[in-house]
Amino acid sequence: MRCLRADLEVSHLSEIDAEAWYEKGIRCILVDLDNTVAYWRSTELTPDATEMIAKARGAGIAVVLFSNAHEARAREAAWNAGVAYYALARKPFPFKYKKAFAELGLGKGEAMAVGDQVFTDVLGGNLAGCTTVLVPPLSSEEFVATKLMRVVEKLLAGRKLTYRGDG
Repeated sequence: MRCLRADLEVSHLSEIDAEAWYEKGIRCILVDLDNTVAYWRSTELTPDATEMIAKARGAGIAVVLFSNAHEARAREAAWNAGVAYYALARKPFPFKYKKAFAELGLGKGEAMAVGDQVFTDVLGGNLAGCTTVLVPPLSSEEFVATKLMRVVEKLLAGRKLTYRGDG
C-alpha cells in the first residue's frame, strides 16, 4: 500500500515549496495535465498552475507536462505553459518515466511527480522512484473511468474527495 501513498499532499499547486525541494535535490517536476494544471479536456492552465511553474523555474527546477493525454492536447497545453511535455505516458507504468529521466539527464531521486490521481500519478511516480505530490482535482468533470477509480481511492485511503476549482 506504500506505493499508493504520496510523499506530500497539498491543497493547491502553489503550496509546493520549490526552493526547499531544490535544496533536497529535486531538479524536475513532472506534472499531470487533466484536473491538475488544467480542467479536464482543456489546454489552458489555471493561475495556480502558472504560479507553481514560475516558482519552480525561479528555484532552478524544470517543469515538464507528463500526461496520459493524446499528443495534440498535451502539445498545446505544454505550448500554453511554455514547458516540455511527454504525451501518452501510460501512467502508472514506469517506462515513459525512465525515458524522460534519460532524455532530461535526471539522476535517481531528482524528479517529482505531481498529479490528482492515486492510481496513475502517485502510483506511477512511486514506481519510477519520484517524490510524489497529490493535489485535489480541479473539478468533478472527468473521464468516467477516472470517476470510478476515485471511488476506489476513497475506499482504500478512507479519504474525502474535495475539489480545488482554481479558476
